[in-house]
Amino acid sequence: MNLQNLNKQQLDAVKAPLGPTLVLAGAGSGKTRVLTNRIMYLVKECGVSPSNVLAITFTNKAANEMKSRLMEFDCNAQFMHISTIHSFCASVLRREAQELDRNSNFSIYTEDEKHSMLKKIVKQALDDGDAKMADSFGECISNIKNNAPDLVESDLLVQSETDEYLIAVLEELQKATQTEDTETLVNVIQEYNRRMAENNALDFDDLLYYVHKIFSTNPQILQKYRERYQFVLIDEFQDVNKVQYQIFKMLASEHGNIFVVGDDDQSIYSWRGADPLNFKKFEQDFPTCKIFKLEQNYRSTKAILKVANDIIASNSNRYEKVLFTDNSQGVKPQIYSASDEMVEANYVCEQIRNLRYLGNYRFKDFAILMRINALSRAFEQELLRYRIPYKVFGGFKFFERKEIKDVLAYLRLINNPADSEAFFRAINVPVKRGIGDTTLSKLAGLSADYGMSIIDVISDERNLEIFNKPTRAKLLDFYKLIDEMMQLAKSTTVAKFVHILLDVLEVRKVYSSMDEEDRALNIDQFEQSVIDFQNSDPGATLADYLQTVSLSADIDEANNGDYVTIATIHAVKGLEFKTVFVVGLEDGIFPTSRATYSQLGMQEERRLMYVAVTRAEERLYLTRANSRFMYGQRKNTLASRYFSEVKQMLTPIRPPSTERQLADDSYLDKLNLQPTQKPVNTGKTTSQIKQFKVGQMVEHATFGKGMILRMAGDIADVIFESVGKKSLNIRFAPLKII
Repeated sequence: MNLQNLNKQQLDAVKAPLGPTLVLAGAGSGKTRVLTNRIMYLVKECGVSPSNVLAITFTNKAANEMKSRLMEFDCNAQFMHISTIHSFCASVLRREAQELDRNSNFSIYTEDEKHSMLKKIVKQALDDGDAKMADSFGECISNIKNNAPDLVESDLLVQSETDEYLIAVLEELQKATQTEDTETLVNVIQEYNRRMAENNALDFDDLLYYVHKIFSTNPQILQKYRERYQFVLIDEFQDVNKVQYQIFKMLASEHGNIFVVGDDDQSIYSWRGADPLNFKKFEQDFPTCKIFKLEQNYRSTKAILKVANDIIASNSNRYEKVLFTDNSQGVKPQIYSASDEMVEANYVCEQIRNLRYLGNYRFKDFAILMRINALSRAFEQELLRYRIPYKVFGGFKFFERKEIKDVLAYLRLINNPADSEAFFRAINVPVKRGIGDTTLSKLAGLSADYGMSIIDVISDERNLEIFNKPTRAKLLDFYKLIDEMMQLAKSTTVAKFVHILLDVLEVRKVYSSMDEEDRALNIDQFEQSVIDFQNSDPGATLADYLQTVSLSADIDEANNGDYVTIATIHAVKGLEFKTVFVVGLEDGIFPTSRATYSQLGMQEERRLMYVAVTRAEERLYLTRANSRFMYGQRKNTLASRYFSEVKQMLTPIRPPSTERQLADDSYLDKLNLQPTQKPVNTGKTTSQIKQFKVGQMVEHATFGKGMILRMAGDIADVIFESVGKKSLNIRFAPLKII
């Protein structure tokens, strides 16, 4: 077996004895390689059956890459379960649906769909209910299910008079909604859970919660999965929340073969319940665990790692790691203070354009990273002006476009006829069927009265006597369409079924007639996504495809085109770019003002900065604006502590010179200062200056090689390979033509 591509630290971790193992993997240290080689080692050297392997990653992209690598190693990866935690839990729940108040064809609601349902419930329950309140309820439900799953009774989040966590969460909800009546708040949460069950639907938090519930209350089922997955491997362990950790712990507690890889210095998702102390808990729960550190970085230059190490060293209560690399020293990181946000954005675009001139960079090699996405406008505006292609992560994903969600509503309804939210969306698209809000409201009432789904209600004309004849006809026609498609879906492949459905609905024709060519093209791309999915798994069902779409993540679409990435730091964790601009480094923005009141909050902000810096491979730029227009007004800003720390690191403060030193010519020469008695340097002659032309390659005594971009008299703009663009006076600059 060939493990020769591993360094000693990696090799030691891969060949660790069976049993609990903790691998502390610094940024860019090759943790995916270690995880993949560990699986290969288990199968080929330890005789582990591939079907006994469960590997959990935190993006679909990472899971697919791991599968591809293992397929190349010929170790029967097709029999392993390699997926995200949500995909794993969904597969468990479909097999164990009899333990739920759901059918196995349940829908998985995205955050948008969850929010939409909560908004309706809140509007009915609270006089002043609005979208912001719906967000508060959604956050409350997520917090309880992810952090206190043991306290959820009968699938309804019942208030506890004794549990401090539940009391604190409900108190926060009271403040956010300005509602003193706790009973009303609990009723909203209970109604949400009731409607989810009625729609045969689960949200992302339910996927985790119900698996936790089944494992903790049904020993026979838990034992079945323990025997199936005797070797559990977890990537990005620092991102695991409480309910996920308990699921993993229950699975691995019998055989003890759990191998976790992560970096406490990259724990940046506390708002999702992730805990940087997961590693300490792991040591306590698995006291015989072996610990390995990966500190050799393969991504960044020495200059970038120096910044990263110095930034994270200020955090306390962490496992000490000092990243090192065999890569070159590299270009010195650059810092830039702009007068305002437009000048800052212009500077970034200039650097991108100039580095492109050198011919070594594509647009996909650049990332503009920010703490909050509210800063993106200025950069988008300037990138457009420079005609630089870009993509904003955190904006609309492909599957969130209206026309795609409309088609998905049909697929969800056909797969799960109980999904009333899908029914309400599908009934009037892609063309209006003349079914208004009043009719839909009455249908919802009939559904509740009869105790059946809306599709079941409209399947029998006798249930529709309250409607006039034209309305009854429209509803019966819609039922006939859905019923025919349901039968077709059972007898054909997913790709063929979707093709027929799109033709029956005349989706492309509708958008073409509306001069919506972009939407029609998006439908083409949608159908291609189904074809690609079918090709990757010929036996896949419609439910499988819908599950893949529901659990897709923004980061899974990254790096698929030649464009500059604009993103929050959270959105690009796990990615890397040749050149990174960390922008908006101002106090109150990064770190955020709300974090300054909490030591834990400030430590997470510093971890965020560490993550941002370690995305860079070759060049790092840190920028800020002296004034910025935000929240309706322009304000002067103060430099972020991270900006100031790096500035001081790159340009150490020189102690004041003494009078004796100032009188010493040799001392002044070292400082590149001229004593008053020395003759004035008149520089190059006019004829020498005229030899310098735009496009020439030149060499500077300090900055190295570069190319002249622009000339204006004695002043030349030169783009250097080492430090980017500099404006120099040719008469005096130590510059020569090469």
